[in-house]
Amino acid sequence: MSPTGYDLIVVGLGAMGAAVAYHASRLGLNVLGIDQYEPPHGLGSTKAETRITRLAVGEGPQYLPFVKRSHEIWRQLEVEAGAELLHECGGIIITEQEPVPGQRWEDFVVETARIASDGGISYDVLSPAEVRSQHRWITVPDDRNAGFEPTAGLVMAEDAVRVQLELAQAAGATLRLNERVLGVEPAGDHVVVRTPQGAFAGSHVVLATGPWFRELAAPVHARQVDVTRQVVYWFEVEELDAFTTQAIPFVMWIGQRDEDYIGLFPMPPGGGTPGVKILGEQFLSSTDPASVDRNVSQEEIDTFYDVHVAPKFSGITRNCIRAEVCLYTNTTNDHFLIDADPRSDRITVMSPCSGHGFKHSTALGEAVAQRIATGKSDNDLGPFRAR
Repeated sequence: MSPTGYDLIVVGLGAMGAAVAYHASRLGLNVLGIDQYEPPHGLGSTKAETRITRLAVGEGPQYLPFVKRSHEIWRQLEVEAGAELLHECGGIIITEQEPVPGQRWEDFVVETARIASDGGISYDVLSPAEVRSQHRWITVPDDRNAGFEPTAGLVMAEDAVRVQLELAQAAGATLRLNERVLGVEPAGDHVVVRTPQGAFAGSHVVLATGPWFRELAAPVHARQVDVTRQVVYWFEVEELDAFTTQAIPFVMWIGQRDEDYIGLFPMPPGGGTPGVKILGEQFLSSTDPASVDRNVSQEEIDTFYDVHVAPKFSGITRNCIRAEVCLYTNTTNDHFLIDADPRSDRITVMSPCSGHGFKHSTALGEAVAQRIATGKSDNDLGPFRAR
């Protein structure tokens, strides 16, 4: 495709970039991947071991083809790499019976049930009493709605990125790590990517830079995103066997405010942090990768446990084994942004992913790679264009 360099240069090798590099290499493209660090690393969004995945994606039916295809690809990658990536432990969603209008989640149980029904996905609406009888450690009150998807589960996020990068290299991709991109410039029939080590030409460039999105994106796209600081905690549990993926589903517990949300992740097999992972979300305070406070104070831990953990779950102690800061990069409408850069159709942006991107990431990477290689993709990327 390109007489001057690479068919494709992928800038940023986290969830999205690793997937594009893997699929594009498998399609026969000459791929260069560049990352300012050595992924998977702990400074961006792809960290903290696991991510939730749901076939019944309440965020909208446009996501279903991608998460369904991602499940297929995770299984293929498991065979290729000999690694466990997808644990279908099931997932429970809990919401208020009367959600506050305008809240980002709204009536997520009902919307998820509708999408599941339309998509032929198994999904059961449960009473709080049924939840408590099946899972004694979930202390859900009677004035809540709940739903359970048996095909939901967890993806080993860091392992998935590592596997895709290793397989991309095995297929011929070149990776330049610990190398910062200084600029991306269209130049006729190619795009030039500049780093302190040199300039590289590509027939096409994908910008998948996560929370660093605004540094290289065009201003019209940069204005559509916001970066926020999120904290992930691992708490000690009274019975380790009771909080594994073999024993319990994940839980998404949605309150009246956005800041009331918490997600509980059971422990996957094969090691990892010996405690249950729980996270909250906040969208009131913005930050950026350079200035974010990456320290988690004991006061922050104690407040999170007292306000969010103790009232909702039993069997979890207040001893925090580990706490880490993660970065969300959200668009103004919380949907994805995957589109041509206004500077050139040869540049594709595919960040940010608004806190729910990982479950779709490898299928999105496949679709972007297909479109670059052949001009079309199996799944429709149209819903994620800038509006």
